[in-house]
Amino acid sequence: MMTLTQYVTHRLGTTPREQAINFLGRPLGAKSLSGFWQYWNPVWSYFLLFFCYRLLRKNLPHWLSVVLTFFLCGLLHDLPIGILSYAKVGRPPYFTITVFLTLNGLLVVLSEKFGFRLTRVPAGMRWLIHVAILVACYLAALHLTTWIAIG
Repeated sequence: MMTLTQYVTHRLGTTPREQAINFLGRPLGAKSLSGFWQYWNPVWSYFLLFFCYRLLRKNLPHWLSVVLTFFLCGLLHDLPIGILSYAKVGRPPYFTITVFLTLNGLLVVLSEKFGFRLTRVPAGMRWLIHVAILVACYLAALHLTTWIAIG
C-alpha cells in the first residue's frame, strides 16, 4: 500500500502545472462517472479506497460497497458541521451532503451497470456533463432534505 504522500503525488504530479491539470482536468474530463470520482480529491479517495471501499468489499458486492462508501463519505462531510450546528443553534443536521453523495454513488453504480461512458464525447462536453450531474444531484438532495426537515 502506498503512503498518502506517495498516492497524492502519483495522482496529482509534482509540478504546479501538473497539479492544476490533474486536480480539475482529470476528474471533469473523465470518460465515466466512476472515473470522475476516482480522480476527484486524492486525499479523500485514498482514505475511502483503502479504509472504506476495500474493507466493505471483503463481505459485500461491488455495487453495495460503492454506495456505502459514498454514504460514509457524506456522513464524514455532514457530521462535523451538523454537530456544530446542533450545538450552536439547536438545529439537527439535514445530511444534505450525505444524500448528495449517496445519489452520486447510485449513479456511479447504474452507469457501470448500463455501460454509460463518455468516451465519444468531446472533453468540453464531458466537463459540462459532470458539472450538470453534480448540480442535479445537489439540487435533488437539497430539495429532499429540506422537504423532510420541514415535514
